[in-house]
Amino acid sequence: MDVSSNGWIVLAVMVAILGIGGGAIATTTLQPLGQQIPFTTPISDLSTPISGEARHQFNQGVLAYREGAYARATDCFTKVLDCEPALAEALHNRARAQANLAKKQDAVADFIAASDIYDRQGTKSGIDWKNTDLDVLAKL
Repeated sequence: MDVSSNGWIVLAVMVAILGIGGGAIATTTLQPLGQQIPFTTPISDLSTPISGEARHQFNQGVLAYREGAYARATDCFTKVLDCEPALAEALHNRARAQANLAKKQDAVADFIAASDIYDRQGTKSGIDWKNTDLDVLAKL
């Protein structure tokens, strides 16, 4: 074996290592290794009417959520909250998406904020859903 073939072998090994490492980083960024998805479906029914842009962003968030694009769903629900800060379902869905991304503290904060809004609205089904979701999150 001459020096140039050794160089190609070293280069091939380095590319393989970088490829495996890059794949692992991408996988953990998109979905942490070993992470189960606790909340497979978003809440799609709204307890209050919302504006056109907020409705569009909400629908985009629900679609992204159903596709498993939880980071994109989180961004969409955040945009909804920019327009409609008191929309409990946007907070609730963002909490679920964050839980699916293993961001438990952010999820808990949004679950609690959604609960406050559900409570003010008197939306019992939302409160019940939130309680069930917090129980699921606590077991993770």
